[in-house]
Amino acid sequence: MGIRPARTSRDIRGQPWARISKRKPRKSFVKGAPHPKVRQYLMGVDKPYDLEVEMVEEYGVRIRDNAMEAARQSANKYLEKTLPNNYFMQIVPYPHLVLREHTALGVAGADRISKGMKKAFGRPKGRLAQVEGGKAVMRARIYSKDLNALKEAFGRAAIKMPGSTKLKIKDISRDAANLAKKEIVFAKREIEEEKPAEAAPEAATAEATAEAAKEEKPAKGK
Repeated sequence: MGIRPARTSRDIRGQPWARISKRKPRKSFVKGAPHPKVRQYLMGVDKPYDLEVEMVEEYGVRIRDNAMEAARQSANKYLEKTLPNNYFMQIVPYPHLVLREHTALGVAGADRISKGMKKAFGRPKGRLAQVEGGKAVMRARIYSKDLNALKEAFGRAAIKMPGSTKLKIKDISRDAANLAKKEIVFAKREIEEEKPAEAAPEAATAEATAEAAKEEKPAKGK
């Protein structure tokens, strides 16, 4: 069975079962929770910028980790191509909550077998991040001239996630903490130009012949 649609888990309701204890496993509410699918939370180059833009949820929603990862990839790939080394992006929430599903068989006559008990706890199937209304999902820092490119990247990311979002823009050009930052590279470009291996020996022979020609010219003049 594939992934269930977002409408089954996006609303904030019920008690969040998120306790996973490594020091005292017997006190864990959830045992055997899967690892979050978000691979990276900081991307780009951290250095002084002009603007800080936040993508904020307008109302409370729960976002699955696979939706957060899809939004991260779509935004990061666009920014890497359009603004190389001139942006810094961050995924703000962490998927602490555990998504549980009471699995059912999908064959004929399975309703008698897989109904189970009412309000069953279910088995862990994924991770969720609970974002309250007015809280940021993604945050980025850019130069003022690149604002349109960031809006396009956040627009592509918003399609991948549930809920309704809006952008908050803040001027940080005079912020002391921003000006004191040193350049730190968190992610390299995913698309790198690879040099062909066959061209290397040809370039070496061409350089050798050019050097030999330079040495022969003063000898002829004498």
